[in-house]
Amino acid sequence: MSTRRSEIPMRRLFLVLALQATIAVPAGDVGATAVAPVGDVQAATAAPSAAVIPADFPDPDVIRAGSMFYAYSTSSGTRHVPVAAAPSATGPWTVRGDALPAKPSWAVSCEADPDCGLWAPDVSRRPDGKYLMYFTAPSATAKRRCVGAALSSGPLGPFRPLGDGPIVCDPGEGGAIDPASFVDTGGQRYLLYKNDGNAVRRPAIVWLQRVLPDGVTFVGPRKELIRNDDPREDGIVEAPVLVKRPTRYVLFYSGGPYTGDRYFTGYAVSPSLTGPYTKSASPLMTTATLHGAVQGPGGADVLGDRVFFHGWVNGARWMYTAPLNWTDDVPAVRQAG
Repeated sequence: MSTRRSEIPMRRLFLVLALQATIAVPAGDVGATAVAPVGDVQAATAAPSAAVIPADFPDPDVIRAGSMFYAYSTSSGTRHVPVAAAPSATGPWTVRGDALPAKPSWAVSCEADPDCGLWAPDVSRRPDGKYLMYFTAPSATAKRRCVGAALSSGPLGPFRPLGDGPIVCDPGEGGAIDPASFVDTGGQRYLLYKNDGNAVRRPAIVWLQRVLPDGVTFVGPRKELIRNDDPREDGIVEAPVLVKRPTRYVLFYSGGPYTGDRYFTGYAVSPSLTGPYTKSASPLMTTATLHGAVQGPGGADVLGDRVFFHGWVNGARWMYTAPLNWTDDVPAVRQAG
């Protein structure tokens, strides 16, 4: 079983979120009043100053379209893929609904399995102007989580699943999770994902697969970038995000169990796209490096000079953002906010 996601069944999350809106935050941690989603109702909630969505919004993926920012998260409450919008990276963020209201036909139903949520969506714009979403869903036939795709004419959706099956799924490898898109400087498009080896006691590897501009047609063989071979990762690498800098490629990833202080965001670098990648001596973000302001900072996404990530709060994962600084193409996060 993958160790990444919440063990709270999706049908119970709606109640959990409603209760969280009434939880008082200790006075020492209170920042500005923020707006938190409870179902389709907006409720005022006190939050740590760095939280931009102070409610369950795990594995955030953030894009910019025109003058607006859009964020997508793992299933939460009754939504398959919650989507939020804001006029700036720091907010104010408003949850706007479900970006993928209809699950793919190949995914298990919540009646058949309470662990039916969709994980870690990734949204990007294709050359034809349409928005492509990658997501992870539990396959009814493979009995593992697999990567699927959906398409929309706009960033808010509705995204509609493509095809009658997943685009990546190998049960023998534990399935496939945590997809992410990457477009190189030459315009070539790639899909990153992790085979969920943690679920079957096999290596967990982050793979790079070239795709055509449609984002779903594979070209050539996949390439291994990193695997779970560092003791501090506790057997887990996930949530890959690839960035091209002038002198190197930087692969961000998360490691460790997500439910506490051991979850962190790390990175690896390579002079070439396909590697080899060398993991950094020190993580990019940990609970300690953020001075305890965020517990288990991970599930990160990078957009421009900012990093977006979630932190563990009272059994949920809130969304945060922080400035991302670069020195000689080496990333650093000084503070959350």
